[in-house]
Amino acid sequence: MGRFETTAGTYERFREPYPAAFFAKLADRLALGGSERLIDLGTGPGILALGFAPYVGSVIGVDPEAEMIAVARANAAEAGVALPLIHARAEDLPPDLGPFDLITIGRALHWMERGPTIAVLERLLTADGTILTTGSAPAKDGCNPWLETMERVSHSWAPHDERVLSVYRTWFDDTPFQEVEEITHVFSETVTPEHLFARLLTRSSTSPAVLGDRIEACRAELLAALAPFFPEGSREETLIARATVIRRR
Repeated sequence: MGRFETTAGTYERFREPYPAAFFAKLADRLALGGSERLIDLGTGPGILALGFAPYVGSVIGVDPEAEMIAVARANAAEAGVALPLIHARAEDLPPDLGPFDLITIGRALHWMERGPTIAVLERLLTADGTILTTGSAPAKDGCNPWLETMERVSHSWAPHDERVLSVYRTWFDDTPFQEVEEITHVFSETVTPEHLFARLLTRSSTSPAVLGDRIEACRAELLAALAPFFPEGSREETLIARATVIRRR
């Protein structure tokens, strides 16, 4: 069973989202003309591929999880978007694929083998192309007062691994690529404690496959801890979507 096999059905609904305005902002900043070829590595349910589809000429999604491929295929059909999908790891893509003007990687870089993936990126990317690594997360400036409590509880069920964050800080060091810009977009969404628990289940470290028969105990602990922050049942959560722009040196 893959890391995200048991999260495929809920990932798109409950993981921190990317709003439509985020894609519009990136398309504008990158001056996308509508003819670009895009490949989304670690596409999951196709969130980035489908979000960028209106701004480029063609999109392809790649993911190692069969369940994620199935969800992405269904989402593309529902959206009426042609989205060819490749069931593979990014490191194993065939040499005759590409080139692409835009490569997107959302919340997946830390799962990829650095050396082989850098070689694939060199091969896939056009000379003047762009790589985007993206993420979306709750703002940590105090506007989400329950965040510290949620993180404490979630880390007690699956200890936090700081190495995940450090990977992103150094991943492109000493490679043919360099980070040139970070683009952010602040937005808000309505959330409930149940929504935040479902989000927890979308993470590989606290997926249903990992928690197993501990799911209900985890749910009860988290909902009890969050209850004081949600006296009316729901609140607005402030989130920040980020994209790091990476190009050849």
